[in-house]
Amino acid sequence: MPGDGMPSCTLEGSVPGHVHGDLLRAGIIQDPFWREQAHECQWVENCSWLYTKTFTLREDQITDWMFLHFEGLDTFAEVSLNGVVVGLADNMFIPHEMEASEAVRPGNNTLEVRFTPIAEAVADRPIGKYVSIFSPERIFVRRMQCGFGWDWVHRFVSAGIWRPVCLISLGQGRVSDLFVHTRALTDRTADLSVEIDVQARTDAPMAVRLEIMDPTGTLLYDAVHAVQEGRVLVDIEIAKPAMWWPNGAGEQPLYRCRGTLVTGRNETLDCRETPFGIRTVSLVEQPDERGASFVMEINGQPIFAKGANWVPADPFPGNISDARYEHLLSLARQGHVTLLRVWGGGIYEAPAFYDACDRLGILVMQDFMLACAWYPEDDPRFMDMIRREFDVVIRQLRNHPSLAFWCGDNELGMGESEESAYNGRAIADTVSGPLCATLDPSRPFRKTSPYGGTPNNTPDRGDCHISSWLDRDFQLSPMTDYRERIRDLWGRFVSEYVAMGMTGIETVRRYADEADLRDPSGRVLIFHNKDNPYNGIDHVDHFGMMRQTAVNLYGDSADPLVMLSRMEYEQYEWVRLACESLRRRKFDCAGLLFWMYNDCWPANGCSIIDYYGIPKAAYYAMKSGFKPVIACLEPGNDTVDAWLCNDRLTPTEAIVKIYFQSFTGGLRRQRNLRVCLPANAAQCVAKVPVTDMDNDGVLVCDVTIEGDADRAWYFRGMPREMPLPDAHVEVTCDPPDRPTTITVTADFYARVVTLHGGIIASDNYFDLLPGETRSISVEYPNTDPQPPISVTWWNQKRS
Repeated sequence: MPGDGMPSCTLEGSVPGHVHGDLLRAGIIQDPFWREQAHECQWVENCSWLYTKTFTLREDQITDWMFLHFEGLDTFAEVSLNGVVVGLADNMFIPHEMEASEAVRPGNNTLEVRFTPIAEAVADRPIGKYVSIFSPERIFVRRMQCGFGWDWVHRFVSAGIWRPVCLISLGQGRVSDLFVHTRALTDRTADLSVEIDVQARTDAPMAVRLEIMDPTGTLLYDAVHAVQEGRVLVDIEIAKPAMWWPNGAGEQPLYRCRGTLVTGRNETLDCRETPFGIRTVSLVEQPDERGASFVMEINGQPIFAKGANWVPADPFPGNISDARYEHLLSLARQGHVTLLRVWGGGIYEAPAFYDACDRLGILVMQDFMLACAWYPEDDPRFMDMIRREFDVVIRQLRNHPSLAFWCGDNELGMGESEESAYNGRAIADTVSGPLCATLDPSRPFRKTSPYGGTPNNTPDRGDCHISSWLDRDFQLSPMTDYRERIRDLWGRFVSEYVAMGMTGIETVRRYADEADLRDPSGRVLIFHNKDNPYNGIDHVDHFGMMRQTAVNLYGDSADPLVMLSRMEYEQYEWVRLACESLRRRKFDCAGLLFWMYNDCWPANGCSIIDYYGIPKAAYYAMKSGFKPVIACLEPGNDTVDAWLCNDRLTPTEAIVKIYFQSFTGGLRRQRNLRVCLPANAAQCVAKVPVTDMDNDGVLVCDVTIEGDADRAWYFRGMPREMPLPDAHVEVTCDPPDRPTTITVTADFYARVVTLHGGIIASDNYFDLLPGETRSISVEYPNTDPQPPISVTWWNQKRS
């Protein structure tokens, strides 16, 4: 239902969904992801939209207690049933339950949901009173903040019933909440606390049958407890608990808890069941000479947090399927990720996200949805709204063992101190902090991110948002010291580390045409890159910064496709070197989360995985740099230091080979070491004098551990100065038509060997040593027709 001056239209709506998707399917708007067509659908947000549904009920389906349950409404909505207004909604993030008992009737029923344009809904609010980057009105709207436009996604303000809706009919009572958490844990026993909340419409006695099942389904506990004042509280001891561990540290066993509400005559009224894991989590901040440590401990073991920031996987999040969550999170597990931060400008993700994290062992740092603004803390209406929101969200998520800790917001206290009364502090002190302490005492709560030190964002304590790349002076320099900058940048827990790079060429061609790829202005590529107007780098956008970095590192080229390849690989280089540098500081630094893991729309910027779920070059760098045991080569003044980092919780024997490899095949100055790595630690194993390195090859450190391997390499000059010979790579595909294995062999040093075709490879964007053979397994992310697989390398011999 368009607004004033817009023609009226009627079309079939999708639920869950958003109006943009319905308009696209009806041909009313064009694909907003293609080229610059996002501009052409901005009118949608200025319209009102009416969803109508007719359904039939039998007489025996109607009870005295019925309500409509909307999992998600985006955003300002009035809900009517048979002409009776049963509820209003003003928050995209939480479910809405609306009493329907008086409005339903036997036979046909008509449900209407009317969405008001956001500009109209907030017209009475003091928009200009508060600071808000990217868009001013969003701070009054409890919907996905980055949907109003950010420095990596276009503005897409939609409307719709974006999560499922159902009509629920109840009898005398229901189980409204069920919470299980671990109070104390040893190898022998786990002390659990179970809290069950009950809503009733009778004064008759009720009880809850409580059952606990172990990961095999064996019943461990079965007892009936009387409901007292609407609650049941039970402490339970579990012998020989199977502990839940993050990815790489152990298994992820899931227990189950079931609460069945029964009457005094043992008649079942309602039942609720939840999986849970037995584990403890804490954040250890121990003062030291520089400030204080910041180490996450799971089950008493310090865990180095390896991961990235998660943003909504679509600007229209109702489009995100369970399979899409599974795909992205499975790639994270394969990439050795242990922690994802759900960033505060997005959404509280769907249950499928957290369920997958539970199964895959991926910890979650969960922000409340506040980001990069001054929110109206002096407005009681706003504070009441977020108090209701946070209460609901905490109850929804607190049973997930993957949820490690809460964070009050994203960057509201940036540049302030721990003690200062920055905007957002009152929210943390009076709303989110107390609610977490009351409703979820099993987890730490952080007031904001970054937080710690004076100012917040100091590397000496707490978490920090930093980047060796996003620096004005560096961007305007020749970047000859880029490895030293990466080496010298550190923090106790880096919760955002920015590194940018292009997507693969197959993905670029999904949002840009061939003319766009060769357009000297780069208009369309810049449009899909966006920019941060607050970065302080005058007259240079993010895309220009990426291009200049590629030129400085790898040299210029008149061929735009060559430059796109170099702009893709620069992110690989940054990510891998950052992993090496910060992991070898373990646990002086105890976490590295890249900005960002996934993407919200087809873009070419910060993400590790692109919008279509295809790994970028940076993914393979992250996967390599996050292995349980890695080699690191760190440049010093007169030496290059070889480090090994071991994330395994047991000592590990490693075979190390350090040598100088010429580009045409010869080995020089080889050293073979057998090293016993201490558990969960990093260790320097050798120092190589710079004078031992020539300019016709690279220093290599290979480490082999129990059949697994890693490699670090170092060239003493800038990468563009590498005197690479023309190389030939023999490529064998098995089977030839749709290969699942690709074998490559190089005669000379082959630089940045890349498998193209929109595939998922076991490894990609790697260098091959002279005479080296490597077999790569290949997966196809979908069954759609894909471009044929091809293999390229930078110093390819030209015929």
